[in-house]
Order: sequence, then structure tokens, then C-alpha cells
Amino acid sequence: MSVRPVLFNADGSIDVVFDEMGHSGTIPLDQIVWATRMDGSHDHNFIVLQCPDGCGATSTWPVGGGADAINGQQMFVHKVTNEGCACGYVDATDADTLGESHVRLQVARMDGPERWALA
Repeated sequence: MSVRPVLFNADGSIDVVFDEMGHSGTIPLDQIVWATRMDGSHDHNFIVLQCPDGCGATSTWPVGGGADAINGQQMFVHKVTNEGCACGYVDATDADTLGESHVRLQVARMDGPERWALA
């Protein structure tokens, strides 16, 4: 199982559930982190969620959303819209539609255009 997003809050935080252990809670925006590559740079194709209970469990989500395309993709759009993208092409101050378009392009590059699940 995974630490999975269930609610996206206006302040940028995400409510999550870790079904396997029965944990749940809210992860603040600054703790919703991009994966780190071997060279130390951030990878905008993956987000790592840490269980807010402090048990040490983490889940790495691909931009395509993994087993939950809708919530996974929404999490990327939510992060890029609120914080900007790790690649530097989208800032938090840009229009929300730019963030969504950027994530949609990432999904198409990784999984193909038919993978896009958001309306």
C-alpha cells in the first residue's frame, strides 16, 4: 500500500492516508517533496510523500499517478500550482493553467497522452 492523497487543501497541504498502518494526517506543502536524483537535483517526474504519523513510511508517486491516476496527477498539479516546478519552467506566480499544462506534458512524455485522467 502507499501513503496516498485524499484531499487537496487551499493552503497547499494534502490530507493523506496510509491504509496499511491505519495512519492519516495532513502533509504541509513544504513537506511534499520532489524525488532526488543521484546527483542531488530534484526530479519533477516523482513526488515523495512521507507518512505524517512519523512511522517512517514513504511512497514515491510518478507524474502519471501510478495506481491512482486522478489523485496522483492532481497532486502534481496542486504542487506545481502552489510552489512551482522543480525544473524551473513554472513558477508559483504563473497562471494555474500553465501548471496543469506542464504536468499534462510530463504525463504524456512519461506514459503517453492517453494516460491523462484529469478533466
